[in-house]
Amino acid sequence: MAFTITPLAGIDLVNLAQVNLNSAGVAIPTEGPLGAEVFASDGKRYVFATAGAAITASTATCSINASTFVATGSAGTYLSPATTMASGDYGWFAATSV
Repeated sequence: MAFTITPLAGIDLVNLAQVNLNSAGVAIPTEGPLGAEVFASDGKRYVFATAGAAITASTATCSINASTFVATGSAGTYLSPATTMASGDYGWFAATSV
């Protein structure tokens, strides 16, 4: 199991990010912001993004839009979290850093 070696505390690189509802009922992730990057002990770089559609657990062909940080489950080089994601879920996507 990977853990962050970047000086950010409390990041769960494996599971989906938890959310809190704001006064308008919008889900706000407790981690982030979108596009944040950390390097982990497994030699990978992780990017915090939201799923644009359902993504199967540990999908190795995810892509992330560089301006919106919305992930899709195809045509990319990122690995999705180990938990299946529904559209709108937040999580850390891994990519080889070397």
